[in-house]
Amino acid sequence: MRLQIPYNEFEQLLSEYFQQKMIRQIKLAYVDESTIQVSAVVKIKLKVAEATIPVKEKVSVKMVVDSDITLTHARMAFDLKWEQVLESCEDVVKDMLEVQDNHTVLVHVDKINKLNTILEKVEMQSISFEPDYINLCFVLK
Repeated sequence: MRLQIPYNEFEQLLSEYFQQKMIRQIKLAYVDESTIQVSAVVKIKLKVAEATIPVKEKVSVKMVVDSDITLTHARMAFDLKWEQVLESCEDVVKDMLEVQDNHTVLVHVDKINKLNTILEKVEMQSISFEPDYINLCFVLK
């Protein structure tokens, strides 16, 4: 089974999920079949204050296994580390994202409240990108 999601709908879904608290102005742009460019404004908590910085990053899907998506990125803007972003995030996001070595982030999709019941019935097989859509492929469990 294949699901196509327009970028603007996915951007809206992400904005609602993050509720404009820590990640705002999310924009996605097609790069190639396995890569999109993600732009956003991220609020991070530093030891003495909060900072809001723009982030623009190319993110590629490396692998999809069951409900986990492995993403790779070249670098974070201004050498911002994923760990700093995660430390600033709410607990639900910390459970959803796992920073790994070599510019890799593991996304546990089953930790997203609206998707966990769906993933009990289907298994993700792949994610690819087209100029206007995100393609998600599933099989029934």
